[in-house]
Amino acid sequence: MQFDHLSRKHPRLQGLLAQSAHFRRLDTEVKKLLPANLAAHCRVVRVDEQGQLVLFASGNMAAGRLRMILPALLPRLQNLDETITGVVCKVMPPNEPPRPPKTLFIPEQALARFDETAERLAHHQGLAQALRDLVRNHRNQAD
Repeated sequence: MQFDHLSRKHPRLQGLLAQSAHFRRLDTEVKKLLPANLAAHCRVVRVDEQGQLVLFASGNMAAGRLRMILPALLPRLQNLDETITGVVCKVMPPNEPPRPPKTLFIPEQALARFDETAERLAHHQGLAQALRDLVRNHRNQAD
């Protein structure tokens, strides 16, 4: 995407775009240094405050293999970015699967009864409010 027109007006955005481009280039260059079958399973995350290049590996096997070869690659990595003082490899956190859509259907007659029950439970305000919320949410879903 081209954000040049926006970044001219917003210097902070310009800095973020430059940093993003730097890390994309660094990621590409780091992957060129790695064996092809390993490069596909890792990515550059950041260079932290101590100058540690942080890499994410897609799994334990890739992380273990990466940890074995990184010490030998450190001088070449430092040639790519002079701020790098060391390398840390972490296993990438798993992506959470999307939550399935709610499919519970409560008939209108049952919702009406919940509404009536909430009115009779004035002395249990928390429970009455929970019932009212349930009714409101299910009616909103139906719309």
